[in-house]
Amino acid sequence: MIKDLQSAFRQLLKQPGFALIAVLVLALGIGANTAIFSVVNAVLLRPLPYPQPDDLVVLRERTASFPNGSVSYPNYLDWRAGQHSFTDLSLVRRDSFNMAIPGGQRAPERIGGARVSFNYLSILKMKPIIGRDFTEVDDTAGSAPVVLIGETVWRTRFGSSPKVLGQQIIVDGLSREIIGVLPEAIKFPRLSQIWVPLAELRKVEGVLNRGNHPGFSVLGRLRPGVSLKKANADLDTIAVALEKEYPKSNTTHRVQMIRLLESAVAEYRQSLNLLLAAVGCVLLIACANVANLQLARALSRAKELAIRAALGASRWRLARQLLTESILLAFLGAAAGVLLAIWSLDLIVALCPANIPRFKETRIDAMALLYTGIVAFGAGILAGIWPAWQISHTAALSVALHEAGARGGSSGIAKQRARSGLVITQVALALVLLAGAGLTLKSFWHAQSAPLNFDPHNILLTSIELPKAKYEKDKNGQKVWDDDKLRAFWDRLLDRVRVLPGVEAAAIGSNIPFDDSEWDTSFHITGTPKPEPGQEPSAEVDIVSPDYFKVMKLPILRGRAFAPEDGPDESRSRSIIIDQTFAERYFPGKDPLGLHIDDNQRSGAADDDPEKYPPLTIVGIVPRTRNEAAGENNVEKLNFVHMYFCATQNPAPGNMLMLRVLGDPKALTAAVRREVQAIDPEQPIAEVTTMEENISNSLAARRLTMALLGAFAGVALVLASVGLYGVMALSVTQRTRELGIRLALGAPRRNVFRLVLGQGAMLVSLGIGLGLLGALAGSRALSSVLYGVGPLDFGALAIAIFSLAFVALLACWLPARRATLVDPIKALRAE
Repeated sequence: MIKDLQSAFRQLLKQPGFALIAVLVLALGIGANTAIFSVVNAVLLRPLPYPQPDDLVVLRERTASFPNGSVSYPNYLDWRAGQHSFTDLSLVRRDSFNMAIPGGQRAPERIGGARVSFNYLSILKMKPIIGRDFTEVDDTAGSAPVVLIGETVWRTRFGSSPKVLGQQIIVDGLSREIIGVLPEAIKFPRLSQIWVPLAELRKVEGVLNRGNHPGFSVLGRLRPGVSLKKANADLDTIAVALEKEYPKSNTTHRVQMIRLLESAVAEYRQSLNLLLAAVGCVLLIACANVANLQLARALSRAKELAIRAALGASRWRLARQLLTESILLAFLGAAAGVLLAIWSLDLIVALCPANIPRFKETRIDAMALLYTGIVAFGAGILAGIWPAWQISHTAALSVALHEAGARGGSSGIAKQRARSGLVITQVALALVLLAGAGLTLKSFWHAQSAPLNFDPHNILLTSIELPKAKYEKDKNGQKVWDDDKLRAFWDRLLDRVRVLPGVEAAAIGSNIPFDDSEWDTSFHITGTPKPEPGQEPSAEVDIVSPDYFKVMKLPILRGRAFAPEDGPDESRSRSIIIDQTFAERYFPGKDPLGLHIDDNQRSGAADDDPEKYPPLTIVGIVPRTRNEAAGENNVEKLNFVHMYFCATQNPAPGNMLMLRVLGDPKALTAAVRREVQAIDPEQPIAEVTTMEENISNSLAARRLTMALLGAFAGVALVLASVGLYGVMALSVTQRTRELGIRLALGAPRRNVFRLVLGQGAMLVSLGIGLGLLGALAGSRALSSVLYGVGPLDFGALAIAIFSLAFVALLACWLPARRATLVDPIKALRAE
């Protein structure tokens, strides 16, 4: 083997041009595989940084109409008490908090975090870096307020000082004692840096309502030997019992389980697997290209190989030498490919969804290098096996020796067919990638241009969450939100920002389009028969201030927008605006204006006393808006109708401040922050963005698939065309004598041109025919990530075929033209 390697190095040094081209071609194929595998490894394969991570499971509630709903707090308590499949269950809710350090130099800020039950860390089997975990006492209503902070907060705000333990920080207006620091490895829920116990929520009336689902998920760890299927059956048995006991709130409710890793990456698995398949096709094309180069190179080495055979080298020995050279080329290509992958990773990560931390963890690690080595070895075998077999199985090496000494000798029909077969394969694979790229491009275009029914341009957005500690009151011995304080803050803020230079309109809203939140509720139209439990229709809920429709440039189709008369008078019916889909679906042939919907929002149940809670009155109808990226979200796929509540009548502590401005929206960021803190100096603003940015971010997964698949298709097209050109150029060189004779006998040069071009066209046609079959199969695999495009989209296929045929025939045209320039006298004299 050492002798083979030494010989391989010498051979490559003798032909540096061939070696350079082969290495570059393989670098493209292997580098693309390394880059995409690095993403796949970071997102899909790398285990979670917890002990026995496969035992961690996320539990949610599923119903007949909603497959992935949040968990009711009372249901969680019953699940935990009755289950036998998990070591324990923890209640978790992703949240964000206003954080301030007393006497600190930093301004108040909004930080991602979570509310968790006391057993959260024990289920993860993780411990604080310093300090202690929550105890059951910390998680009891009325306990002293405590907090766990993340390693990043500890490092950036407290200089990694161990004296942080026992210090007080202000979290949502409440002073809490820091009792521990959690390691950076803990990333559930994602982007969390502050953890507080559930203590203060355990006595909140809305949380105790079994029919309310306030955003909770459940984290569990499977007992040893218990499968996910068995655990699901165990919990569903409890769910069936709860359905019988609480039919109004729990009918059709079952338990959905998914492993923790899968819950984080499931929506990206299909796209990443498709990209991995795409780079596999690119690698196959690169290998076919190098195999063709090897076959062509073998012609010039026929005499050498024949002499080796004559001196006693076996055919296996000859084949091994060629395979060694091919594998050496592949590993050189892999080294260059790793450099290419490192260079391209920043660009790839920039295209990835920004709010998914695992994408940001993409790097070239030991696993990626091992994968690259395996791919390089496989590529070397693939690129060298066919040339090695062709050479070592030559019918008579003495004939090869004789042919090698002749000028203008042919390589033989078998070798020509081998090279032609490799070109056909390249063309077919290139067509598969081009068709896939065309489908994803068309899908992205459809998703991006899907009607929004509002104007997203020049809208500044910033999230503001008011702390309960500052905006609460006592009610029957319990701390509840003070609606009057909430209204006063939002009214003052809107009055101040409306007069800022360049502001056309200002509003607040919750669950607005593209804000990465979901809020749906069941409803009942007053005066109609009540549906069976579990069969109630659902709608998305938006709570907005009166000028919301001006900010969004959302027209009122009928009726009116919210107005000053929609005040907070509890004795009056509250107003509601519905979208056009709601009107058409639930009021067919009727004018819904002035009709009523039961006030479930306030009563909590459809059959509460309507005299205590007057039904909602429909005052307006607006067009249906798109709240999530087309085809990307479960709620979007469920096609819920929309209901708009007036923020004056339904004050919320958290809202998105929305400003329609002239010019650059973000130029007003400093002014908005100044106006907020003029009202409350401790109130931060967060998530400063624009509506256009939010829409763009919602399409990140589609953009990643489209951009990379398009790039790989372009590489495949170039490689296939270069391979075709190489085969046709070699064919013209080998047929110089034949073409010279044809011309000497009077054949018009245009006939010679057509002859050579026809040979290339035949290869292209066969490749396209074979590629069509692959494209049809591949398009079906793409169907789950397409939007507004069928897997058999003839337009995308036609463009792919035309593009490939044009470039491929151009690659054939150059050798065909060279064939017409053959001088018959020189060609015959050379013989």
